[in-house]
Amino acid sequence: MATRRSKPPSRRKFKAYIASAVLGFIASAAALVLFSLFVFFLRLPIGYSRFFSLLAFATGCLVSGFAAGRMKRQGGLAAGIKAALLYALPIVVIGFIVGDLSAPAAVSSASTASAATPIAATVGSAAFGKFVVAVMCGAAGGVLGVNKNGGF
Repeated sequence: MATRRSKPPSRRKFKAYIASAVLGFIASAAALVLFSLFVFFLRLPIGYSRFFSLLAFATGCLVSGFAAGRMKRQGGLAAGIKAALLYALPIVVIGFIVGDLSAPAAVSSASTASAATPIAATVGSAAFGKFVVAVMCGAAGGVLGVNKNGGF
């Protein structure tokens, strides 16, 4: 008689984080489309698009943390942070590869002595800022997900 093997507990735990990260990507994409339409139809300056893209990223982290907290039903703070960091990691890596070099005009001016230092500082601060947003929104989402009563 063959015994039925179940998945290891660590694999099941990781599956919840993957599912929550996918939900975060979907929510972030929907928010990004909504905010893009908002900027387009209200004819706002292009400078606002950076703020709205960060807001869409924060929305994705919040949803990712909420979904992880909802699936885990305990340890919402840690679950939300883990899920949001799992969501944020590919975004930050792609930002490094593509070159998230949208520096402010004062930093990227040609009058600086070394062009590499301001660009590296800008990329580093952008990545650090995204990780701070991911941790804060993921933690909040995880706590909300664990404490949510009733249906989804």
